[in-house]
Amino acid sequence: IPGMAVHYAHCCHPLKGDRIVGIVNTGKGVTVHTIDCETLEAFQDMPERWIDLSWNHDRDADEDLQVGRLHLVVSNEPGGLGNLSTVIGKHGGNISNLKFTNRKPDFFEMLVDVEVKDAKHLVDIIAALRASPSVSSVDRQRG
Repeated sequence: IPGMAVHYAHCCHPLKGDRIVGIVNTGKGVTVHTIDCETLEAFQDMPERWIDLSWNHDRDADEDLQVGRLHLVVSNEPGGLGNLSTVIGKHGGNISNLKFTNRKPDFFEMLVDVEVKDAKHLVDIIAALRASPSVSSVDRQRG
């Protein structure tokens, strides 16, 4: 709908290429969620608020970056965090936020927000991180 405000949900961080749906919020516009977002369960009895959405593929994919959130477990060793940031940077991503959620003597658990072009770009970064010896696990954070 022309002129309607659009917001991207912080619970699922939808990216171009994800299957998406909108929830209409009176006076606020539409909030875009991934189709598998757990938050949508709260709206299952309100079908009138749902809007079918898709990405505008006519726009240049490099026009604006989006934020994807990763959950990582990284070895607590010299250079481990540097290696993480190097891998993300070499694959064209940019770290916009990092939050440690658990610190142990042998590992760090963290959430990392990465600016990417689309969902495929984030998948490529995840694959590169999984190949890194200092990264024990990495997954896209949902919710």
